[in-house]
Amino acid sequence: MLINFFEFTFLIALALSSVSSKAIGFAWVLIVLAGMCKWIQCAKSPEPSANTSIIKYWLLVTLVALVAKTIPMVYWSDPWEERHGELRMFLGALALYCLGDSKFVKHNTIAGIATALSISCAIGLIWVSLYGRDNVSTHHIPWAGSMAMISALLLALSLKTDFNLSYRSIWFLGGLIGLMAVLSSQSRGAYGIVVWWIVVGIHHCWTHKKDILIPVYRDRTTRKRKALVAATILIGFILLCQSQIFKRTLESLEQASNEIMISQKSAEKGANSSVGARIYLWGQSCTAIQESPWIGYGHDGRKEKLAQWAEMAHSTTIKSLGHVHNEYLNQLLDHGFLGLFSQLSYIFGLMWLSWKLHKAHHAASALAVAGICFVHASSSLSNVNFAHNQYTATMSVLISISLWISTLRPR
Repeated sequence: MLINFFEFTFLIALALSSVSSKAIGFAWVLIVLAGMCKWIQCAKSPEPSANTSIIKYWLLVTLVALVAKTIPMVYWSDPWEERHGELRMFLGALALYCLGDSKFVKHNTIAGIATALSISCAIGLIWVSLYGRDNVSTHHIPWAGSMAMISALLLALSLKTDFNLSYRSIWFLGGLIGLMAVLSSQSRGAYGIVVWWIVVGIHHCWTHKKDILIPVYRDRTTRKRKALVAATILIGFILLCQSQIFKRTLESLEQASNEIMISQKSAEKGANSSVGARIYLWGQSCTAIQESPWIGYGHDGRKEKLAQWAEMAHSTTIKSLGHVHNEYLNQLLDHGFLGLFSQLSYIFGLMWLSWKLHKAHHAASALAVAGICFVHASSSLSNVNFAHNQYTATMSVLISISLWISTLRPR
């Protein structure tokens, strides 16, 4: 009964995650509470651990990242309000470790999760289309990053063949809708998800080229399945190309190109535009980092630098910013090499995690982890996503789901 209640509330939270930061935060809390309950249960009646080495490895990665981040945070007496993503990632991984191969994670559970995330993508697209990117549940850039990670997870699940094709078609369409929500937000930093879909699509078609080029229809059911997949892909492609979303995306990219050209002529003149301000800040950050590469300047030091650079460039855009809109440079500016090491730990950790899952023949889980890693690594080039609660909560929850997929028994 308790497990059913947990599943129900978890699915509702996931379905509402695109319109409420509290919903995805609640989903993360549920995972942590479930891990605590499992730990207490095992403490009272010890049983052999069902944890895999992969889950233990992820826990170690998050612990190393947290420790590396804590040292300079303590040194500079920096506030945790803006940078508690590392703690959230560690607690999520610890809960996952305590849960191990929990019996409540079954095929039906994962199917329910994927369907809830598909609903979340649909709600998110409707919301951002009606109310605009300035009225999403958090800042539109990390919101788009969160939607992109969900899209990558749904794409991976739609290719997992031991699920019903009808469900996988829904998840595929849900992932495509999530991609459309990213484009609708006009958050260019998350546009990398389009590249991910293209690369995965080309790879999938290449590895299954015999079935595509020389289809074998043994019965009517097979023909219907092939037709359903083709129809889903065609509908998704038409929805994307014929919508205003595609036109807005092209306009957004054209605007970015123009801002880059202005900045190339004069960094100061371009500093009052979105892209130009980033280019100016990145250049100034590289110079400042060389003067204090090991320990950085701390939270307050970075704020002072931003104020100075805004005055130098006479830029109201830079004056309104709280960071340099690049996770890697911001980490170096705040906490030097330890800060950068902390952030890179997640990226290289997820890459290794994906490789280990691939070697263990958990293809869907490996693809999901790789997709999350790609979205995080690429979107971090133009924003400091770890400064936003919804982004880190979403990332922690989606990694947990991705690793749960690897615990399913093939059927």
